[in-house]
Amino acid sequence: MLLRFESLRKVGTVYVNPRNLKVNPLKLEDWRDLLALDEKTYGIYARTIYNPEERFLVTNEESERKAIKLSGLYRALLSSPEHFCGRENLEYQLKVGEFDGLPFANGFAGSKVALVGEAPGRRGCGRTGICFYRDASGMLLRGTLFSLGINPDFLYITNVLKCNPPENRLKGIPAGAYELLARELEILRPEKIFAIGRTAQRSLRKLGYDAIYLKHPAWYVRRGVREPSGEIIEEYSKIREVLNEWTL
Repeated sequence: MLLRFESLRKVGTVYVNPRNLKVNPLKLEDWRDLLALDEKTYGIYARTIYNPEERFLVTNEESERKAIKLSGLYRALLSSPEHFCGRENLEYQLKVGEFDGLPFANGFAGSKVALVGEAPGRRGCGRTGICFYRDASGMLLRGTLFSLGINPDFLYITNVLKCNPPENRLKGIPAGAYELLARELEILRPEKIFAIGRTAQRSLRKLGYDAIYLKHPAWYVRRGVREPSGEIIEEYSKIREVLNEWTL
């Protein structure tokens, strides 16, 4: 589950995980080249440093301790998946997933910022196990963050519900999902939490977290937005503002 920073390779201005690449890209100067990589040629996980076997980036002893605890929490999910996901959601996730295990979370275990979405999407996290990845809304989020000078792989990203609900329609959140998220955030202890979508905001509020609300990228996708521009960049710049506070 742990991914060590020193195992990554910097190409141009981006980082890649050599184990995610079928072949080395001929050209990779910036994030636009990274997100344009064809998965049939380079691999389904070529556009992120994560994969189902390497989900938590570690850079020092503190982040490694957190990553080990998060790995233990993931094993708890695997041992009681119906409790944490609900039977209907679990059964659907097992149908759409094309990897071993279940979706959980991914990112830098020492991140001060956590992004919390609603649930895995069928074409994205539900299929790959990586949050906000591959589908239209996931790649829009990643492109938007890169446009703001933020590498999305260096934040921590998770979902309230860990399994993809049937047909991407969330009918309700089982009590076990709240329990799992509470334990996850207790391990991570981020200084700022961003709720991606109203469901995430309500769920975090229920757990006692005053998260900063951002529209879900799917809201923009439904309105024809596929590339980062205008309103979504302005809205998601709140993340950049928070990060800037810590670098002044």
